[in-house]
Amino acid sequence: MFPTIAAIDPSLLENSALGVTVGSVVVALVLLKIVSSVVGKMVSTVVMVALALGGWSQRAEISDCVDKVRAEATAGTTLEATCTFFGRDVTLKVPIPST
Repeated sequence: MFPTIAAIDPSLLENSALGVTVGSVVVALVLLKIVSSVVGKMVSTVVMVALALGGWSQRAEISDCVDKVRAEATAGTTLEATCTFFGRDVTLKVPIPST
């Protein structure tokens, strides 16, 4: 795979995954209004719900990866960790707050 060139803030990825989730739900609701056939409504709803669940699971995976890095690190430092986001390896800069 292609590694990322610069480290990414974990909250940016979490917000992106949340945006995918919310966006797919909104698109599903719009498609329910636009599509006239029952089969079309069912297919589009299933696709959008699957996309929403995928975004939500990626958000949880990034959060778990960041929590794991924070548990292993010392306070007051910033670590770079490699996690996966939609099947791609990304390097995250995880700030460790000092206690």
